[in-house]
Amino acid sequence: MTTLPIYQLDAFTSHLFAGNPAAVVPLEQWLPDETMQLIALENNLSETAFFVPVEGGDADFHIRWFTPTVEVPLCGHATLASAFTIFNQLGFNGDEIRLQSKSGILTARRDGEAIVLNFPVQPIVPGTVPDEFAAALSPEKPQEVFKVVSRDTDFVLVYGNGKTIRDMKPDMSVLGTLADRGVIVTAPSDSDDCDMVSRYFLPALGINEDPVTGYMHCVVAPYWAGKTGKTNLMGYQASARGGFIDCTVEGERVHLKGRAVLFMKGEIYLP
Repeated sequence: MTTLPIYQLDAFTSHLFAGNPAAVVPLEQWLPDETMQLIALENNLSETAFFVPVEGGDADFHIRWFTPTVEVPLCGHATLASAFTIFNQLGFNGDEIRLQSKSGILTARRDGEAIVLNFPVQPIVPGTVPDEFAAALSPEKPQEVFKVVSRDTDFVLVYGNGKTIRDMKPDMSVLGTLADRGVIVTAPSDSDDCDMVSRYFLPALGINEDPVTGYMHCVVAPYWAGKTGKTNLMGYQASARGGFIDCTVEGERVHLKGRAVLFMKGEIYLP
């Protein structure tokens, strides 16, 4: 029998039972992809992160992320959870972790009690969605529609007010049929505590709504930076759990600042 450590954390929050939960599984060497996918399915969280140490080169670890149904090329909250684990549970010697990934080299840097992730901007291009797709989200029509270049089945719908985003009660059966991947909705803030309000729905990936999403803010932060002229923006993700992400846009990179809290740790037993 093989025993593996596992940690579960709440990311992009300073207290338990908020933010976005993620599982983190440190490895000495990669498991078969099928096994990692089964572990992610068993965890039944939006993401499970796996990482292995890298000897030499331009990275300290190689990281991968799995939803309950698929592997994804980029995930913010599970990276934050992994960095917290490496810093605070695994005794990493240093203030910056370099992570090799399918989205290039990512870094995670200590900043007091917080951690700052350095991620690539996720460019968008104009797109269209069927009327029934938009109607499944809100009776209000979006002002603009885009697609994410790196994930050309992720739609981005822009609305006029944050209250529209907060009030959405999407028909997930429709979204799961029409969206091969997911849909991001975003609007300027309707309150003084943030600059933009967004949500992310992914029923086709087995996640009706992701609670707080780093990847999504690599989409919406550059968009709103271009609209407002601000390079530092506070994003709020208006899911049931909710969470704030402090975003700084610098050229082709986005710095995502947040905290994480350890919920539990244990062991996985594999035959």
